[in-house]
Amino acid sequence: MASAASTLIRMLLRDMKWDVRRKIRGYFVGMIPKPARKIVGLILIIFGVVTILGFWIAALFWLTDYVGICVIGVLVGIGLIGWGIDLLRHKG
Repeated sequence: MASAASTLIRMLLRDMKWDVRRKIRGYFVGMIPKPARKIVGLILIIFGVVTILGFWIAALFWLTDYVGICVIGVLVGIGLIGWGIDLLRHKG
């Protein structure tokens, strides 16, 4: 029974931390004017797609370390796309 209670407490603390992070992020993103958020969000999405394609093409044709460079490019591109979508979907 003690392990179930400690697991529940850990889950609640993790959810509280996530909620605080989301509120702080929402506050700072909300300080940016809506037109600027939309423009920056679209630019980030475009850069993310270009990054994924650019790293993939460079690794495919010119670089010898294909797997390593593609993983880095995909992670950076996905991060940029995620930030862009977050800015576009923000309500506030």
